[in-house]
Amino acid sequence: MRLTIESLDEAAFETRAGLAPSLEIDSVFSKGALTRARAAELHQKFSTAKPFHYVVIDELFNPDFLSKVLDDFSVGFGDWVHYNTPNEVKRGTRPNAKLGAGSQRYFDVIHRGQFLQFLSAVTGIDGLLPDPTLFGGGLHEIPSGGRFSVHTDFNRHPVTALDNRLVFITYLNKNWKSAYGGALELWDAASKECVTEVVPLFGRSILFAHTASSLHGHPKPVDAPDGRSRKSVAAYFYTNGGPGTEAGETHTTRFMSSPQFGRWGKLVVTANYVSPMLMDGARMAVRMGSKMLRR
Repeated sequence: MRLTIESLDEAAFETRAGLAPSLEIDSVFSKGALTRARAAELHQKFSTAKPFHYVVIDELFNPDFLSKVLDDFSVGFGDWVHYNTPNEVKRGTRPNAKLGAGSQRYFDVIHRGQFLQFLSAVTGIDGLLPDPTLFGGGLHEIPSGGRFSVHTDFNRHPVTALDNRLVFITYLNKNWKSAYGGALELWDAASKECVTEVVPLFGRSILFAHTASSLHGHPKPVDAPDGRSRKSVAAYFYTNGGPGTEAGETHTTRFMSSPQFGRWGKLVVTANYVSPMLMDGARMAVRMGSKMLRR
């Protein structure tokens, strides 16, 4: 059955008696954030947006809850990958990272069936699937002077081969001003021009469709006072095929400026995205070898 605005179950987003406290919806989302009327409003904006389907959603989450997610950026866990290439200067958590309590709760909730149903009603995409490993997603931080060139994302999950359909980002930057840089730019693929900018304000989320022409990035370096960084949490949602998915080869992130760097530049980009999985495999091999030596 195709999900529509009319089929959206209002009660699906209500806190259930006996639900584990870590998954209570009411403490995570703002009041009235996930109603049928809100989904209909967002669907209209998403389906008519230019240069590609997207919608900016303010005040979706409870700000007190998001402050707990923000606290996790100061936690000293070591599951970060650092990127320093001509196209990107940033750090992000690796797949299957051990997250802090706030951020783990954030992803637990947006990966639930109820929120997937809401996303389907907003976008019109049925059969959405989450990725609990958070490949390409998780916590992202851009330091002062950091940037992320205009690009399209990977088109398929490297393990499941599911098609990447949606990107969902929530920003965690309190008292952020447009002069600080780091605005997410959405570009028209035909004209190669920026059409709109989304300032990464605290509590602001953006949902956009992933296609071969969904060019986005924040090429203007972050220039915030006191060395403040640009912080966000991101997740991808998938389907098993479907309209609008790309045929042909699987690819990683494609930067609009990649041809400038030639074959070597493409190898560097690929290595940056494959290395987290290779490192996870290497650590597992070391652990297995240590166990065998102790026998």
